[in-house]
Amino acid sequence: MSFKLGMAVFAAGLLASGTALADDAGFFAGLDGSGGRAWGSSSTTDGGASFAGGGVVDNVEFGRTTGIGGHIGYKFSTPLSASISYQHIQGDVGWDAHFPLFGIASGFSGKTVSHTVMANLAYDFDLSAATAFRAAAGLGLSFNELSGVVETDKGTGLFLADVADRTRMSPAAQIGAGIQHKLTPDVTVGLDTSIAYSGGFETGSTRSGNLGVTSITPYKIDDVWRANIGASIRLRF
Repeated sequence: MSFKLGMAVFAAGLLASGTALADDAGFFAGLDGSGGRAWGSSSTTDGGASFAGGGVVDNVEFGRTTGIGGHIGYKFSTPLSASISYQHIQGDVGWDAHFPLFGIASGFSGKTVSHTVMANLAYDFDLSAATAFRAAAGLGLSFNELSGVVETDKGTGLFLADVADRTRMSPAAQIGAGIQHKLTPDVTVGLDTSIAYSGGFETGSTRSGNLGVTSITPYKIDDVWRANIGASIRLRF
């Protein structure tokens, strides 16, 4: 094949690709669902009532997480698309706090809830006329609530107190990859995996229970990460 003929074939391929991508351009909106696991740690060494000498937090454990959300965006006449997304993600969490001054320990259990808003960019690598591999990344904010926290005695399991709720704002980020498949020219379904940073959580500054209502130093959970498997459906309009 001559150089000129090769360039002509290459140019024709680009033109055909550009035409297909241009046909796919436009606004879209969709729904997302996910499930996964979370992990994090705590640097708290003075949690709880000050007279107890400060609780040292360890054994932070998360249960499975579930999420639901939506997105709206624009697909350019290139493999690139941009979107704004919202996710509501929740899961169980627990930790222990040891109080060295008295040689006692408490167990805590509650729920984490994140309301996350992100700006996202995605890039599609076509695998066929209807299927593409998508790589995506996003940055935004997460409003993290630690709620329904109950304190119990580690030795006996007896109820001690309810700890006040609190919502904390943190930076958030996510990277992911997955497969997108067109069911029709305007309807696309997807399956993806992602790693997300959700920031930190902390309790409120009071507890209500065996000592009445008392002020405490909040318990904090730092640098929470989530690994997710998700599914989505998208409508172009």
